Amino acid sequence: MARKRIGELLLEAGLITKEQLEIALKEQKRTGELLGSILYSLGFISLKDLYQALSVSHVDAEEKKDFDVVSDIPEDIEHLVKQSRESLSGDRALKHDVQATLPPLIRLVERIINNGIVKGATDVHVGPDMKGVRVRYRIDGQLQHGMHLPMDLLGPIISRIKIMGGMNIAETRVPQDGGTEFIYRDRKLDLRISTYPVLGGENAVLRILDKSQVKIGLENLGFFPDDAQWLAKIVRAPYGMVIVTGPTGSGKTTTLYSCLSIVNSVSKNIFTIEDPIEYQMPLVRQSQVNVKAGLTFATGLRSILRQDPDIILVGEIRDIETAELALRAALTGHLVFTTLHTNDAISSTLRLVDMGIEPFIISSTLNAIVAQRLVRVLCEYCKMPISKDNPIYERLETNKTLYTSNGCTHCNETGYKGRTVIYEILEIDDEIRKLINKKADLNEIREYAFSKGFKEMFSIGLEKVKQGITTYEEVASVTRAGN
Repeated sequence: MARKRIGELLLEAGLITKEQLEIALKEQKRTGELLGSILYSLGFISLKDLYQALSVSHVDAEEKKDFDVVSDIPEDIEHLVKQSRESLSGDRALKHDVQATLPPLIRLVERIINNGIVKGATDVHVGPDMKGVRVRYRIDGQLQHGMHLPMDLLGPIISRIKIMGGMNIAETRVPQDGGTEFIYRDRKLDLRISTYPVLGGENAVLRILDKSQVKIGLENLGFFPDDAQWLAKIVRAPYGMVIVTGPTGSGKTTTLYSCLSIVNSVSKNIFTIEDPIEYQMPLVRQSQVNVKAGLTFATGLRSILRQDPDIILVGEIRDIETAELALRAALTGHLVFTTLHTNDAISSTLRLVDMGIEPFIISSTLNAIVAQRLVRVLCEYCKMPISKDNPIYERLETNKTLYTSNGCTHCNETGYKGRTVIYEILEIDDEIRKLINKKADLNEIREYAFSKGFKEMFSIGLEKVKQGITTYEEVASVTRAGN
């Protein structure tokens, strides 16, 4: 009799769907783990399902190892889950707020968060899945599987997270936001917590903000030395505005802090309005948005202007009121740093016009626009050279050795460890000011910028590929030019 793969058996038995099998096979290709182990860890099958499938005599012998793998559940987690379930089963009439204060459950939630910190995650995702509670971690910009827990623990876990964040545990029908300070091995971290009602319960996302791990300095972020010096010269201007643009999670705030550190001194009165404060800087008066108390970017900025500031950092321009206040502050002799959500540096000039700002105000105040993305860095322990006959060498027109991701224990089998910035810097000169004033289209501004040596972030990314820092696939995945 022909031996069947475990995936086929589970599919035939109706225990998994084709879509689930495809997800597991993709994960197997990435990690090299046994398929049954992956299906179990993803929560697509139970331990009983897997045991029954593996007990069939004509299953591939190699896959029988799956049972040994998945039965070896780490005792820290297994013990806490068992204790939590026993405590909860003692009185099913207890509300979630009471259940959420039970010590085993508290330790389980702390373990979930601690695991994320150890892995270097920026976010912890906890929510319902088809057969239980799914925990995932965002590491180097990518979501990775963490653990799968019994479904009956979802409510108590979410309630415990809400208690930590000072949120309303009785309200499960609307989104909520909260936060708390979290201690891990004598380190103080901030957790920003968001819950959202979904099918099957509530989903919680915990953003981990470790101020001690923020790397300040343009070159530390990945700016090439010449570009770091150029940008440092621009930000030393006595007045005007510098905008850093990019999607959420692209490192904009860290770049702003790096720019601020260049001009920070005793002789300068510096104020910030942020959401949240991700890094504490000496000599700087930092404030955090508090919408409930009426402190928004706009109201905060309006009050800051009465504090005799020299330099102002506005965490984000979200509306026309904030944009007008920030630009007028720059127009009246202040140096202003801020962020904007746009795809690239050149289109940011027209984004402000689209918001309703007069072109002459934009052209009179803008000093520079920096657009950026983050790409993963190849793991130094396992990266390997790409064969010289690979067509990628011809495509990149280089003879330098290029590298690809492999995967090892140091990088959690991803092939990448850490991230670096790819960017573009548009300095606003007199000619660009004229183009903005006459409402020139993007192509006209872009054509002029390239004639003056402007480098788009795709080309900066390719340079990092040639230097063996990252891969072409990483750069292409976050830039329009690569698609």
